[in-house]
Amino acid sequence: MRLILAVLWLSFGPVPGLSWQASGQTAEEAYRRVFSISALGTPGPSLGLAAAYALVYRGLVPHAAFALARDATGRSAWGYAGGAATPEAAEASALQRCRGSLGGLQAECRIILRDLDPVGGDPGTAVVQGSLGPFRWSPLHLRRGAQAARGAVIWAHGYGGADRDLRRLPSPGFVTILNDAGWDVLRFDRAPGDDALFTTLPRLTEGLAAVRAAGYRQIVLGGQSRGGWQAIMAASARPELVDAVIAMAPAAHGEANRANNLLAGLDDFRRLLAGLPPGPRLAVALFDGDDFDPDPERRARMVEELSRDRAAPTLALWPQAPGQGAGGQPQPQSLRGHGAAYDLRFTLLYGACLLTLVQGPEAAAPRGVRRAACGGG
Repeated sequence: MRLILAVLWLSFGPVPGLSWQASGQTAEEAYRRVFSISALGTPGPSLGLAAAYALVYRGLVPHAAFALARDATGRSAWGYAGGAATPEAAEASALQRCRGSLGGLQAECRIILRDLDPVGGDPGTAVVQGSLGPFRWSPLHLRRGAQAARGAVIWAHGYGGADRDLRRLPSPGFVTILNDAGWDVLRFDRAPGDDALFTTLPRLTEGLAAVRAAGYRQIVLGGQSRGGWQAIMAASARPELVDAVIAMAPAAHGEANRANNLLAGLDDFRRLLAGLPPGPRLAVALFDGDDFDPDPERRARMVEELSRDRAAPTLALWPQAPGQGAGGQPQPQSLRGHGAAYDLRFTLLYGACLLTLVQGPEAAAPRGVRRAACGGG
């Protein structure tokens, strides 16, 4: 948790009185100014507010907006929205969510940020546009360019069926932690009608070469559900182009409460892991109550077994349920379900592990099964 706090506070730079162009700021300094702690008012914000603003919001896609209410004592309520059809719709949704969280707070919700433009303050920065191969740039994350960045993170959403378009889903907060640590962020967004593994996997693996050709020295593949499953497959196909994989609730077999081939998923998952060559680092997050995972404990043990045989750091994150803490320490409300990686608590509790696994020295990187919060990584 201390490492997460350090990342948050390092994200907040000074807020000059002039626009960044006029004051000679770099683009990165201007970006940091947008997410300055000063934008949240005084006294200093709570961890939840700071993390929502500086970590989660940046994973959204436009149109996006952040609404905030604070009283004189610093008590806060907030709401944010992304992927809206219009700027007005994003603002209306953010305000509605903020007002819904007011409780007894005597303060007014107001929009403080539209995409990357502060409301009533200095000019903001431009939304990142464009693409690289089959990937598009994450629009609200900081892009440094191949020569300045540590590497590129490619994030892939899951699959919701042919009638559900997930291209406007955010990336989870831990992706922003990597962005703060120097990684540029790309999104592997797929149209729902053209998202079968046999069609998307070739695009993903071919796109890796384009990212490397653009000058990025390292590549991290990340994804949730189908996106996580195909990230492992792509690393197996092109291990020389992938430095690490982050797979959140990887799945490709349907739901437990439907007649399907879900039970075959355990055997397929074992073979998926067995096919991963020695080089890429691997983190897999598994959650109790996941309708797409018949046995998270068994899958966690598979990753643990693999970690003993691989030189590359290999880690399973399997959050504890309440009351299962080491030494009798109570745990926070359980992180459960297929989409638990998008919960801010997952980032705050386990983001340090993921950061250390991706870029820490091999000897210091976490391995095996981790259930308790990571703390310093």
